[in-house]
Amino acid sequence: MLAVLVSSVPAFAARPLLDKHQWDAYFALFARDSSVPWKPATVRLDTYSGAPVDFAAYNLDPAEVIVAGQSRAPRAIDTTHLRPLVRWRFSPPPGYRFETSDVPVPLGSQEGFYVIEARRGDAVQQVWLNRTHVGLVTKESPDGLVLWTVDLRSGRPLANINVSLLVGLQLIDKRTDRNGLIAWSGPGRPSFALAEDGAGRAFVSILPQAPLPAAIVGLRVESAVARAGETIRFVGFARKLVSAGYRRATGDVRVSLFGHGSTLAASVVRLDAAGAFDGEIAIPAGVDAGDYAMLASTSGGVGGTSVHIDATGDIALGIRSTCPCDADADVPLYVVATRAGVPAPDVAVRVEIVRTPHVVPPGGGEDAVRWGTTVVYDRTLRTDAEGRAHAIVAPPSDGLDSTYGIRATTRGATATSRIVVPYGKIALELEPDAPAVDVGEPAAFELRAFDPLDGSPVPDLSLTVRLTHGASVQEQTAVLDARGRAHVVFVDPSLGSNLALAIAPSATRHVMDAAAVLVEPSVLAGKTASGADAVSVSVDKARYAKGDRVNVRAHAAGASGVALLTLDGVRTYQMRLAGVSGGSASAALDLGDAQGEIRVWAAFVRDGAIAMGSADLNIDGPGHARATEITLDKQTYAAGESAHVTLHDGDARSESTLAVRIADGRESGPALFDDAAGVLGIGATSAQAPASDDPEWHAYVAPAHSKASDIFAAERPRKAPPDLPTIGAAAPRTMYWHIARASGDAFDIDVPKERGHFVISILKVSGDGDVGAASASFNVQ
Repeated sequence: MLAVLVSSVPAFAARPLLDKHQWDAYFALFARDSSVPWKPATVRLDTYSGAPVDFAAYNLDPAEVIVAGQSRAPRAIDTTHLRPLVRWRFSPPPGYRFETSDVPVPLGSQEGFYVIEARRGDAVQQVWLNRTHVGLVTKESPDGLVLWTVDLRSGRPLANINVSLLVGLQLIDKRTDRNGLIAWSGPGRPSFALAEDGAGRAFVSILPQAPLPAAIVGLRVESAVARAGETIRFVGFARKLVSAGYRRATGDVRVSLFGHGSTLAASVVRLDAAGAFDGEIAIPAGVDAGDYAMLASTSGGVGGTSVHIDATGDIALGIRSTCPCDADADVPLYVVATRAGVPAPDVAVRVEIVRTPHVVPPGGGEDAVRWGTTVVYDRTLRTDAEGRAHAIVAPPSDGLDSTYGIRATTRGATATSRIVVPYGKIALELEPDAPAVDVGEPAAFELRAFDPLDGSPVPDLSLTVRLTHGASVQEQTAVLDARGRAHVVFVDPSLGSNLALAIAPSATRHVMDAAAVLVEPSVLAGKTASGADAVSVSVDKARYAKGDRVNVRAHAAGASGVALLTLDGVRTYQMRLAGVSGGSASAALDLGDAQGEIRVWAAFVRDGAIAMGSADLNIDGPGHARATEITLDKQTYAAGESAHVTLHDGDARSESTLAVRIADGRESGPALFDDAAGVLGIGATSAQAPASDDPEWHAYVAPAHSKASDIFAAERPRKAPPDLPTIGAAAPRTMYWHIARASGDAFDIDVPKERGHFVISILKVSGDGDVGAASASFNVQ
């Protein structure tokens, strides 16, 4: 009976197990843009399973694969009827997890262009591999194009080789001169270049260049924050393009305030003898709170900035603080509410305070998402009998600087302000080159030191930079240059989130800044930070004038052959080949009347790759940003005393327009004078070198009927990042604002009659076309 009962139980199919072989179709193939034949050839393979991959290499003409133009995907090749040069099999690490492998390609020392095909059943991907001794460099600018060909083994120029240039739909052949150079001239502009020397080829898609603007307009406002119903003052300059370069413009300037799809207000002002302008715009009383655009147009050019407008209703709000505050003490502040100019009691005011553990540097993005930014205070308060609502922010315990962005709101009225609480007398900025890097790639950081009060750089400082991930700690020492900057590279960061910390030693307390970089598997999108020794470029003077000679010295450890040294601006003005000895090369370049963003540039060959570096030049001349500094006769003044201000810009004789502002804090963004002249730095020359010492990566293409799946689409979908808080714009009080024609390099000015810390900012617009700006801070006791 038991046997009968058992045999009568219905049979159920077992639940099918997960077919892990579905992951075999998920893989990705990558290759560098260039490799030399005397080094082992490799491609990168990303996988999710350990199933073997069958490879084949095909020797082809680049014209069958490469499509001219930036960001154009290569063609997939039908290999059905092609005979491979070599076949081999590669097995990734076993298991079902993400793995990155460098796959050797058995090409020996053969030179040529190859398509590498990876296959797992019906899943197929292809990537091209260029094995060549030909190095190709392009110098691309609005007014010209220069190409240089060089032997990547010897570092010597490749003379009299053919370079095919695609102009429109026509292919034009040129031969390099004895220095390996081609300076393009003729109608049209090439979009692609292919250099050939025997079996070696090098190619590049040439970047499009925007034409030089007919005019350049710079615009700054008195304060980055204004209030509805009030006026906002502005100052600016205009430069017009003529045959000799950019010179002062003449005529009228129209300045307009835009927002929500309409023009809210406009003003027409006259350019003065220096090509400067100033005026004010009345902000309508009923506008909503928010960011608005301010544009200035003249002579066919447009310049602009933004301004944050706080709304006002029957109530007007203001934010006040008794800071400067100590980093270890509470930060007191209060919101003032008024009605028709009279204190408004018992008004409900929402106060939101955002802290970022940094001091935002001059010219730093005000709305940039910064590591560690968080909301530290969000409460609704009621004003007292004097119309004040008091708030206190407790000090942080992390030992980092603090910048607090404050926003107060009530019944149709808003107010915005910012409080900076530095931890020491200097501030640091540690900014990653990229917030996330791929596995096996270096993590690089830009390091900067500056005065937290006026933003002036702090040079020649020795800092410690530490990268930590759990128990793993890497540490370097960096010495800042004359601009208060340094670049730091960690070659082997750990997988996951890494915390970087910059530390400046001090007798009292260490000054620090922190940032984070994430190391995770990802599609290789292009350039990565290089761990190679940087190319250093130095010149003989701090500033130059029209017609000067620039003595250049460049160094790249391990370089050989010759170096190409150039003077660049809106075009490449000068080119010199210099022999390399001990990794160094030097040359003299004539400045002439170069226009645009002027720099000297150097290219070396070392270890089969092209290493490049550059240095910006300070030019005292028409159409350039003039390097400017301010000094005061002392640091501390009595209330109402006069300060003696000296401008150091090498231009004491010419008559100029001076805009002078004194505020009780450092302005930000739209109101910052210091970077106003930066708009003159247009027309910079860019360089490309496929065989650089950090070549770009390119990704696979899948031929028709391939069943390969996108490996990165297989990752778990990530939640969209939340909207992170921002600190908003700084809104210090303007204590003094004056614009006038002046000459000389010094003047006296009365300091404010109240105690506190103040910043004086000066914008100097010269009649010959150059513009300079600087700031300095002082105290009143």
